[in-house]
Amino acid sequence: MYDAIEIGLNWKGSLENLSSVVLAKCSHLAADGKLKTHTGKERCELLVENIIADNTLGKLAWAKRSFLGKTDDVLVKRPTSQAHAKQEAVIQWLVNKSLSKNGLGDHCPKIFDVFSLSSNIWFSIEPVYSAPILDTYLKSIPTWSSPSNENGVVLIKILAQIAMCCFVLEKTIGFNHRDLKPDNILVKLDTFKTHTLIWKDEFEISVAHSHAAIMVDYGFSCLGPGKTPWIQSGDGVLPPLDPCPKVGRDIFMILVFLLWRKDVRDSLIEKHMDFFKDSLRLTRERLTQMMNMNRNPSDSVYMLITERGFQCPALDPFVWLTSCASKFPELVSIKSK
Repeated sequence: MYDAIEIGLNWKGSLENLSSVVLAKCSHLAADGKLKTHTGKERCELLVENIIADNTLGKLAWAKRSFLGKTDDVLVKRPTSQAHAKQEAVIQWLVNKSLSKNGLGDHCPKIFDVFSLSSNIWFSIEPVYSAPILDTYLKSIPTWSSPSNENGVVLIKILAQIAMCCFVLEKTIGFNHRDLKPDNILVKLDTFKTHTLIWKDEFEISVAHSHAAIMVDYGFSCLGPGKTPWIQSGDGVLPPLDPCPKVGRDIFMILVFLLWRKDVRDSLIEKHMDFFKDSLRLTRERLTQMMNMNRNPSDSVYMLITERGFQCPALDPFVWLTSCASKFPELVSIKSK
C-alpha cells in the first residue's frame, strides 16, 4: 500500500488502482510562497526563482524549499503534458522508493512535492550536482574517439548500473522508462564506488568501482503488470495501451542510441563492439545499415518498442547482466547467496 500524501498528493492505494492518481487532489502553492495540502495544512515554503529551461518539453526552474528551519535548493518542473503531470511525478516517486528499498536510491532523484501553481501542475525534485549527461561524460574520457579498452570498460560499468536498476524496477513495480537515451542518463562525478544489489536471499550483483549513473526524465515511463499499464506518462505520444513492461525494451533503447553514434563506435575496441552487437542480436549486415543511417534513429526506435509484439530476451536486464558477468567478470559479478 502506498500513501502519496508523502509528496502532497491525496492518494492512497496499491499498484492495481494507480490509474486513479489523475483524480487525486494535490497541494497548492500560494503567491506568498506557502505550499499547503488540499486541506489547507502548510507543508513548507517554496520560492520559485530562476527559470533554467522553457521549451517543448516543459518548464524547469530553481526554487528554495524551506521546511522545519532548513532551506534547500530544489528543481521544480512543469511538464508540457499537463494531463500526465501527476502520473509522471508519481512514477518517479515510486521508482525512487523501490530503488531506495533495494539500496539503489542514488540512481533516481527524489520527488518532494506535487502542487498546483497558476492552474498548472508542477512537482519539486531533488537536484543532482556534478552530473553531466552521458554524452558529455563519455566525451570527457581522455581516450574517447579512438579505440581503447578503457572506453568500453567505462561504458559497460555505466550500463550495468542502469540494467541493475531496471531489473529491480521491472520486478517490483513493472517499470519501463521508454525514453532511455543518453540525454536521460546523468553520471555523478563526485560518487565513485562499487555498486551492489542484494536481491532478497537469492543473489548479489556488483558493478566494479565507477561513477554513479542516474536515470532522469520519466515523462514517457509506465508501470504495469505486463499487460495494460497500471499508469503511464506517455506525453500523449506513445500508445495508451502499450503493454508494460516489455522484455528488454529499456536496455535495447540505450544500446541502439549509443551504437548509432559514430563517436561511440570509433571509441570501442573489437571485443566490446562485438559484445554490444551480439547483445542486440545484430547481424553484420544490420549493423552496417545502422552505421549508415543519416538521421537520428529515434523515430524508428519509438515505433519499434511500442509494437505489441516487441521483445528482446537477450536484453532482459538480468540476462544481460549475466552476459556481462560471464564476459567481463572483472566489471560485473553475480554471486548466489
